[in-house]
Amino acid sequence: MNANDRPGIPTHPPPPRGAGLRELPTRDLVTEVARKASTLVRKEVELAKAEVRADLRAEIKMASGLGAAGLCAIFTVQLLLTAIVLALMEAEVLPGWAAALIVAAVVLAVGTGIGLWGWAKRVRKPLDTTRRSLQENVRWAKDQIA
Repeated sequence: MNANDRPGIPTHPPPPRGAGLRELPTRDLVTEVARKASTLVRKEVELAKAEVRADLRAEIKMASGLGAAGLCAIFTVQLLLTAIVLALMEAEVLPGWAAALIVAAVVLAVGTGIGLWGWAKRVRKPLDTTRRSLQENVRWAKDQIA
């Protein structure tokens, strides 16, 4: 038994197809608005999910391309460093072990410098703006309640 089948509660037949919303009783109007809002939200969520899936696929393809490019860059740097060691050995400036040791020390120094620079750029207070915004919202809500 639903609410429309109870005795003493007036029932309203559904409006004709072309009837305007102004002709609906308030209860039916609110029900219709809630139903349409629910449908709209459901459709928006479906659209967002589809869009996120498509964007994620595109980002995965981009990341795999960048990964392959990064590997090629690493291999290139290794080959260039080997060429430098061989050039120092060929010029008979240094024995092979010393040339390799010097090139490795230079690479280590450059890598350490870049690593320290990157570490200095880290996020020290994650979500700082969001945290401040939430605190302001809590303060505002407390002021509204008080």
